[in-house]
Amino acid sequence: MTPRLSALTGCLIAALITPAVPALAQWVPDGVPLCQASGDQSSTRAAPDGGGGAIVVWVDSRSGTQNLYAQRVIANGWLGGGWPADGLRLCTASGTQNNPQVASDGAGGAFAVWQDLRKGGADSDIYVQRVLWNGTIAPGWPAEGIALCDTSSAQSRPQIVADGQGGAIVVWEDLRSNLDTDIYAQRVAADGTRRWTRNGVAVCAAAAGQTNPVCVTDGAAGVLAAWEDTRASAMVSDIYVQRLTSAGAVAPGWPGNGLVVSLSSGLRLAYSPSLASDAAGGAFVAWEDYRSLNGDIYASRVTSDGSLAPGWAANPNGTVVCDATGDQVAPRIIPDGAGGMIGVWEDYRGGSATDLYAQRMDEAGGLVAGWPVAGAAVCTAAGDQAAPRLVSDGAGGTIVTWYDYRNGVLTDIYGQRLASDGAVASGWATDGLVLCSAAGDQQAPAIVPGAAGGALVAWHDRRSGTDYDIYAQYVTNPGTVAPTVDVPAADCVAFRLLEPRPNPAAGPARLGFQLPAPRFVVARIYDLAGRAVRTLEAGRQLPAGDHALIWDGRDDGGAPVTAGVYLVRLAAGSEIQVRRVVRLR
Repeated sequence: MTPRLSALTGCLIAALITPAVPALAQWVPDGVPLCQASGDQSSTRAAPDGGGGAIVVWVDSRSGTQNLYAQRVIANGWLGGGWPADGLRLCTASGTQNNPQVASDGAGGAFAVWQDLRKGGADSDIYVQRVLWNGTIAPGWPAEGIALCDTSSAQSRPQIVADGQGGAIVVWEDLRSNLDTDIYAQRVAADGTRRWTRNGVAVCAAAAGQTNPVCVTDGAAGVLAAWEDTRASAMVSDIYVQRLTSAGAVAPGWPGNGLVVSLSSGLRLAYSPSLASDAAGGAFVAWEDYRSLNGDIYASRVTSDGSLAPGWAANPNGTVVCDATGDQVAPRIIPDGAGGMIGVWEDYRGGSATDLYAQRMDEAGGLVAGWPVAGAAVCTAAGDQAAPRLVSDGAGGTIVTWYDYRNGVLTDIYGQRLASDGAVASGWATDGLVLCSAAGDQQAPAIVPGAAGGALVAWHDRRSGTDYDIYAQYVTNPGTVAPTVDVPAADCVAFRLLEPRPNPAAGPARLGFQLPAPRFVVARIYDLAGRAVRTLEAGRQLPAGDHALIWDGRDDGGAPVTAGVYLVRLAAGSEIQVRRVVRLR
């Protein structure tokens, strides 16, 4: 969306919303605690709740073994209503639960997946749990989660992505062949039903080992997965990508064991793949590449039909993102909102300490105007900067977070925003804003998009001097840390219009919402001229709980609307919320 169109829709949204109820702000310098239970809390992961807040999941040792807990923090820093003070138990089965990942469920809650040793021994299985926005386990889901794969041998390193239909798809490493690791996947519905073959379908079962999978949605209830692959030789590692349909089959046009995007020629090593949706059924993939002996960052783009995208196809083994001196490692990428991608990585060009750099590339594999050829500096402060994570700033740029050693042996949490042209955004410091510099270490931040282009960051924190706890902080798009966030009071009791699904939509779009109490509801669709084009609900009283309306892309006269951006306005009693929805042809 162009800045002008974004400003126009912002003005129209403001016009459609009544004045906000006074804020109930609780963000404070150095962050708010989400869990201060005994024992260590670590391996922090987060997913957006659809309203500027997050559901945060972590590994928790309060019982003396590793279990899984979660907490919801809303956009103004309050804990979600109904959630226990030190987090909700997701799984406390015997054995250990670790390596969690999390994805939004599209209804304000989240799916959490992990590897699980409840059966004893060293062979872990893959389990999943769903938690609702109100701090309860979803109806029909067992208290200790559902097994997605509990076959023989070890299953590990799960990754998860929402399927766009209320469920999720999980991809993992699998040693069931007892020879080498393969890649498998499973789809789970909102009610906990496994949609594909029990114990999952093969994404890739080629010879030799496939490891370190990552995944994104294909926009059609299927999944794209990428991984490291040694089928060519045990001495090399290549990067492959595969697409499965919503039915768990290899998508038409795709090779049976995946499409290679970085093929070995001599001694070549490619590691650490990262994926980002291209919003057209395909994906961008970036990786750490040692073809020149030093680590560089390369990328490619695959289309929905299993080919390399125009522009990118000219470099079948990947397009250079950064090949500066020294090593560049551990890339992370996201869509830029304009058909391209933004990536961030750890960079050793300055010597033995790691700095952070970023790059933006367009849909055809070219650099976006303003971005330096060798990447834009995110942070080059003294000491190491590590584990960067990024989200879109909603305007073609990005907000990045990381943990930082600039103050000595203890680490702090920092953030930085790069504008759409690669420059440090106005209001942000050259080497980043400190999000938390409390006593002790703060490490392993997770980040989700906040409201109005801001971000919410969560991490594990040892300020107590004994155990790690979980904290969170909010930073606005203009660079205000621990802000006073205007959140309608109804949000604190869970009135929420959720993100339309799918969005963009070529067919019916589901407009989910939550009511904290019985309310009279009016829901209308508006175009960008402010004209009401469709009334979906005209004032009927609905009970408390989860609800959904369906817009089929037609106006009140039954005619299809033109492609473009529309606004969903939901009034529930005296409270009003608005969401954008994009209609495709």
